Amino acid sequence: MTAAAHHGPGWRPRPGRQEDDLAPGGAWAPLRVSRDCDPLTDVALHLPPAALLTAGPPDALQHLERIDHDALRRDLDGLAGAYRALGVTVHELPAPAPPGGNPYRGANAVYARDLLWMTRAGAVIPRMASSVRAGEELQAHRLCARLGVPVARTIGADGLFEGADAAWLRPDLVAVGLGVRTNGAGARQVEDEARAQGARVLRLSVPPGVQHLLGVLQVLDADLLAARTSLLRPGEVRHLRDLGFTVLDVPESDEVRTRLAFNFVTVAPRAVLLPDGCPDTAALLARHGVECAARVPIPELAKGAGGPACATGILARTSQD
Repeated sequence: MTAAAHHGPGWRPRPGRQEDDLAPGGAWAPLRVSRDCDPLTDVALHLPPAALLTAGPPDALQHLERIDHDALRRDLDGLAGAYRALGVTVHELPAPAPPGGNPYRGANAVYARDLLWMTRAGAVIPRMASSVRAGEELQAHRLCARLGVPVARTIGADGLFEGADAAWLRPDLVAVGLGVRTNGAGARQVEDEARAQGARVLRLSVPPGVQHLLGVLQVLDADLLAARTSLLRPGEVRHLRDLGFTVLDVPESDEVRTRLAFNFVTVAPRAVLLPDGCPDTAALLARHGVECAARVPIPELAKGAGGPACATGILARTSQD
């Protein structure tokens, strides 16, 4: 048989790996992340329907206070405007699916950081830890389909994982936080995917009362991390330093605890987008050569126990390797 359809001489085998397919001109959209300090190029934001924000009392929705839809729109418009001013493309997360058996589905999708974790070979779709957020994963799947982003892995079986529990410290090193939102089974699946992409995983503990690893560890540059070291295990902080990172200690303060100063977004090496009203944290970062590239007010976002980092689905960063 000589026909290409029967793998004859005209058959053209597909070369390379999936990472190659995400290069410009490849089979998939060139949206990927291999280090969380690289320049940010694409993000996803989402404003849930107004009815969802009042579908139950705040505690039933996992919110701290009642969230006003119009006020939340102002927060997100301000965040989107700040990103666009920095040259970042803003995408909208698709609307939630019909509620089915979960009347609150989609009320927390405003915190889009949790809904996917981008790699250099596509997105890892999580399996949300709370029944209140069950089904939000479909919004991430639909976003990937719309943008042409391959799904590298979907967390399944008894695994639990949320996107804010993983960080690319280096292209060959991923930190995964274990706590209420990500369990061992979920971490193993993330580790399998990282290993397939040539990276190893460093497991860290998410302390009680903190939602995600994002709440205690952030990447500022190739060799610089920010951490709430008083909440992390001392041995874990020592290990990060042994790996060659300078760990900037961000002390507990009113700014951190109530104004969500640690909920910043690294937009480029040593440049961050910071919640408004956090001058002490901005000064601390500046002493270590970290620029505050933008400041955004987040009064309504904070009512759901999240800030700009929680609200920002990271879709792509430009590799600096």
